[in-house]
Amino acid sequence: RFTWSVNVLNLLIRSYYTANYSKMDMTFYFSSNLTLLFQSWNISSAGQLVGALVGIFIVVLFYEGLKMTREVLLGVTLKKNGRLSAPNSTTPLLTIQQAYKRPSPHLSHTSSNSGPRFAIVLIHLLQFGLRIVEVGLAYLLMLAVMTFNGWLFLTVVLGAAVGYFISNLVRCGCLPLLG
Repeated sequence: RFTWSVNVLNLLIRSYYTANYSKMDMTFYFSSNLTLLFQSWNISSAGQLVGALVGIFIVVLFYEGLKMTREVLLGVTLKKNGRLSAPNSTTPLLTIQQAYKRPSPHLSHTSSNSGPRFAIVLIHLLQFGLRIVEVGLAYLLMLAVMTFNGWLFLTVVLGAAVGYFISNLVRCGCLPLLG
């Protein structure tokens, strides 16, 4: 009796899955007909696909910019702590770990130094908020790639490469967006 009910349940689950979810491709395809992230975002023409690709490209550029902004904020935080000499220098992980382990001479437990401490807390809160947005965007981009549309995949890869290139130009001072 128990085996019969389990078999019926498995049959119902398989038939529901086959009827509702078997339309998803699991290999890359190049088409202008797809559903992007939400059931209501149906793309059915080349013009809609180009608009979606431009939007995804801009989101990937924004994502790469967020990553660079968080790195710059970390450099500012370490500089305020007196642990980094140049604001745009790259900091290896060991330096970051050491910066948070040893106490700073600039930050004592007296109330006269509450200004620098407050600024560092604000920068950390800003980094926290940016990290939430960054992770959310990363997962949305991952889900967009998981539609297995080749055009979306190529757009995300190209956007990440261009965003990384622009971020490094800004970081080295060759493209002065940060003033």
